[in-house]
Amino acid sequence: MVQRSSIENKSDSKWAIMVCLDEQEEDWIYITEQTEHCWDLKPVLFDDVSSALAFSEQWVVPGKEHNVVVVNYEDQDRTV
Repeated sequence: MVQRSSIENKSDSKWAIMVCLDEQEEDWIYITEQTEHCWDLKPVLFDDVSSALAFSEQWVVPGKEHNVVVVNYEDQDRTV
């Protein structure tokens, strides 16, 4: 199960998925869309949290579930 990071009912909010690359450094990245250029990163966004949670399951490693979180995109510091 994916960790839910401060999930609230925010009907007009977008939801994103973040994955931890290095637990010691707390290095997190957004799951991004495929784009034409590698420098044009755009996070995959969802209109509802249920869709984001379902989509995020593909990045979960058994025993490391805490390394995948669904976050409210409007509430995040967007330094990707």
